[in-house]
Formats: sequence, structure tokens, C-alpha cells
Amino acid sequence: MVSRILVPFDASAPSEAALRFAFEQFPDASVAVLHVVEPFADHTDAGSEHDRHRWRERATGMAEEHFDEARAIATEYDASIETDWRYGRPGHEVVAHAATGDYDHVVMGSHGRSGIERLMLGSVAETTIRRAGVPVTVIPET
Repeated sequence: MVSRILVPFDASAPSEAALRFAFEQFPDASVAVLHVVEPFADHTDAGSEHDRHRWRERATGMAEEHFDEARAIATEYDASIETDWRYGRPGHEVVAHAATGDYDHVVMGSHGRSGIERLMLGSVAETTIRRAGVPVTVIPET
């Protein structure tokens, strides 16, 4: 029985579909939404303390906007969610969070990239499937 689900969420159509799938298929499970802020040059700790603080405020604000969207979806299912955000490579952060959060399932969307685009960008879903210690359900982009 699935009792605790992790749903990586970036407010994209596939992540919204994954969240809806989690509520529909596992109505009695506890659902946690994770947003991962990917590292970019302007996200580094280079610069002043003010720059680091300003970046963290922007990242927190962006995560909260995504969480508001996820909460709106949860409300449609008369459910609630836990939320958390991390900074790093999404595939690695999802796997690490799944391992430390006592989850027994991950439900995630996939953008369906293939070919050279997948090789260049990597695949968060593929990394999660290969490395997560729990079952992973991938909802494809429709």
C-alpha cells in the first residue's frame, strides 16, 4: 500500500498531470511536493551577502508560486500537501529527498525529450528511475 508520495513539481503541464495522477490513484496517501531550483551562474554564492540574500528571496518566491499552483490542484481533490524546495540538480535532489523523506513512491511528470536534447540536458525522470530506492511512476507529457 502506498502511504507517502513524493511529487517533483515545476508547475509544468507534466508535473501538474503527475500531481493529479497521485491524488486520483492514491487518494488515501500523504502527498509531498518538491520544487528544485536548478543551479545557474547567477545562483552561485559569488558576490556580496546582499546578492546571496536577494537570490534566496527570488528562489523562495518562485517556489511559493509553484506551491500555490500545487495547493490549488490539491484543493480540487479536497486534499492537502506538504511542500519543500531544494537547490541543485533536479534528478539528484529528487533521489536524495526520496531517500531521506521516508517516501514509498515517486510520481513525476516527464517532458518527453529525446535524442540529442535528452543527451545534452539529461533526464530527471531517467535519473530518478535509475537511482531512487522506491517505485517511480512517470506521467508523460500529453
